Amino acid sequence: MNNRILQLIISFFVIIPIILSGCSSSEPSKQKSDSKTSSVVKSNEVHTNETSDPKSPSLSQTEVPQSKTGKKKLLPATIVKNVDGDTINVNLNGKIEKVRMLCVDTPETHHPRLGVQPFGPEASEYTKEILSVGTKVEIEPGIGDGRDKYGRLLAYIYVNGKMFNEMLLEKGLARVAYIYAPNTQYVDEFYAIQKKAQEKGVGIWSIENYAQEDGYNTEKVKETEEKGTNSKASSGNNYQNNPSDDQETNLDCKGKIKGNANSHIYHVPGGSFYDSTTDNIVWFCSEKEAQDEGYRKSKR
Repeated sequence: MNNRILQLIISFFVIIPIILSGCSSSEPSKQKSDSKTSSVVKSNEVHTNETSDPKSPSLSQTEVPQSKTGKKKLLPATIVKNVDGDTINVNLNGKIEKVRMLCVDTPETHHPRLGVQPFGPEASEYTKEILSVGTKVEIEPGIGDGRDKYGRLLAYIYVNGKMFNEMLLEKGLARVAYIYAPNTQYVDEFYAIQKKAQEKGVGIWSIENYAQEDGYNTEKVKETEEKGTNSKASSGNNYQNNPSDDQETNLDCKGKIKGNANSHIYHVPGGSFYDSTTDNIVWFCSEKEAQDEGYRKSKR
């Protein structure tokens, strides 16, 4: 009997540690499993938050880069001042910006060194007419929103859906110029428009060799006005010199206007080249008559 009781006591002390050991080993396993499950949930939560965060831009909310879609970045603006043919001041997002039109160059009107160049005033007047103060326009900044050395914003200007840079080229009031990468996306179109203006002989292209790749050659204009040669008549008619026209013959016209048939430039009495113009003369009784025939007034 005593032996049996002793065996029971020994068995009790052997079994109890085993039971306790089993309980303790199952708890860490459960904790480990719970930890792993919790980690997956947290990971999914983080991933979900990253994709559903309203502050995080999605493809549908973000403008696709212009280089991949060709979509223009147009900014609404209002004209506040006309500077010259290719420069304007605009109100852009409440800030006054001086804008220089990209890839075109009009003759100067008040340059400190070059002064007033032929067709500079015409270009300036055309810009003032089309882009008058208060006109609503759209600005397409150059790639990278670049500026020139004077701090002017470089851009293309749109008015009523048409690019004004191209309009200047069409009228022969500007040349294609200052082409620098990466702003070359419209260069081919610009040169095509310029070629048509050259073929028509309008504006700056009415004076042979005046518009050059590196600027405007005013010396050619002087030669044209002095000699009455080396230029293309905008009307397309070729006049031959008539010696009888070298002197004033129509005495009925007072304040006679002397026009050169080649250059389509007219001179008024007292003008710098009035007396020296002796070839291919076409006489007019008034400046209006000369202008109606497509002639423009000599700058001097």
